[in-house]
Amino acid sequence: MHDQNHLNHSRSLNDALSQLVKSIAIEEEALATLMRAEADKTLAFVGKERDLPTQPSTSEFIQFNQTVTQILDSILMAEWIMMKKIDTVMQFQQLAQPSNLKNTSNKSVDSQGPYDSSFENKYNANHYNELDDIDY
Repeated sequence: MHDQNHLNHSRSLNDALSQLVKSIAIEEEALATLMRAEADKTLAFVGKERDLPTQPSTSEFIQFNQTVTQILDSILMAEWIMMKKIDTVMQFQQLAQPSNLKNTSNKSVDSQGPYDSSFENKYNANHYNELDDIDY
């Protein structure tokens, strides 16, 4: 009975960790979109030929720089928080490792590990290099 409760707890922990990793991936995608938008805004500001087509004044240049700095600071803070979340997930995954979970016959419970590899495969299939979209 104790082994079954432990297995159920492990599966629910794995489900929770999987959901947390998925939410972090979604937030990473949102931050990547925000960074691409900032890059596009910067390219529009400096111009395709880097000739500053709007002829900004010094104060406009400083204001633009301050705005970009604020957004990048916010992104950096969000990334730091997500890194801490990932660290926590990794610590909890160690608790749910198949080697730590044995059924009554001393065989590992799950050979794939504590996460859903289908999510990883979907992420890799949809991932592309953002730098390919930037026209230098």
